[in-house]
Amino acid sequence: MALWAGPATSAEDPASRAWIGKRVNFFMSLCSATAPSFSRYKTAARESGFGTGSDGHQHYKATEIVASIRNVGGQCDCLVSFGTDNPKLAADMILRRLLSRYGSKFQADEDPQSLGVLKTAAGNLSVQVVTMHQGKGQWIGAVVHGKQRCPA
Repeated sequence: MALWAGPATSAEDPASRAWIGKRVNFFMSLCSATAPSFSRYKTAARESGFGTGSDGHQHYKATEIVASIRNVGGQCDCLVSFGTDNPKLAADMILRRLLSRYGSKFQADEDPQSLGVLKTAAGNLSVQVVTMHQGKGQWIGAVVHGKQRCPA
């Protein structure tokens, strides 16, 4: 998925645990909490204060946080991306939150591109964290790869 957030602009420090923690919470409430069907994704985005983009699939909160679901190869992917000056800390926080929330239902994955696998009754869902550098900015995207088509 190539739906990335723009540069962060706020009084908070984009490398701080508080800044990153708020954004990790969005990923947890939008993608992992609504998996595997993502049927509550749009409701969860609205409840979290996200506005809907013109295509109806991208959701924005502030200027540096973008969330979206889209069908990729017949399966639904959920992505939350945000700007941060410390993508390593963000990835570590996502991993700790997944382990804390899901315990043994979140396990390591043999795929080196994957953060791990979220085990659901509908099948295992891969969770991936991707970082990107653009200009002087750094961004992170956390993705849950689903097993079925996105809800309409």
